[in-house]
Amino acid sequence: MSSWNYARRPFQDHRPAYAVSALLLLAGAALFVANVRIYAEYRRGVAGVRSEIAALETRQHAADGKSREARATLSSYRLSSMAEESRELSRLVAEHRFSWTVLLARLERTLPSDVSLQHLQPQFGKDGGIAVTLQLVGRNREAVVPTLAALAHDPAFSNVELRSETQPEGNTADPFLFEVTSGYSPPEPARPAEKAPQAQAEKKPVRKAKPGARP
Repeated sequence: MSSWNYARRPFQDHRPAYAVSALLLLAGAALFVANVRIYAEYRRGVAGVRSEIAALETRQHAADGKSREARATLSSYRLSSMAEESRELSRLVAEHRFSWTVLLARLERTLPSDVSLQHLQPQFGKDGGIAVTLQLVGRNREAVVPTLAALAHDPAFSNVELRSETQPEGNTADPFLFEVTSGYSPPEPARPAEKAPQAQAEKKPVRKAKPGARP
């Protein structure tokens, strides 16, 4: 059995150094494990933040799209509202400018002599156009064709159509009734001619001759 002879050769005890090295290794291993855990938690946190950022960007894109749609809808509604107001204004202007006297005088000149007007109903469109419904009375059915032709030849009437007709029953003396629809474009009122300025003659005062004065 071998034994150490401490008397002959001095001996250095390295056990404290080994213990310190072991403790350092354990501390390094613990720090490494802690760093690995911190890194893993950091990666998980970064992934969560990225997913949240992606979700927020998606929500922002969706909100931007809805905002654009809302602005487009509002703009379309405003344009539609303005167009509706413009059409209503055109209708009111046409109704205001409508002259019953001009229309009746034109019908009196246009309709055949054996056809009379029983009822007249104008309709004003939102585009400013005017349509008239004429309930006419004639001697018989032969009055329809001349009436339609006369209205069609007048430039103030357009799209002349026969809407209905009522034939008297039997040999009664009831008049023949028929209804005609037509577009109506009232003629523009004639502008008064501008009067040329008349030159005013300068009047010179006439001197009266005194009695006994020489000419």
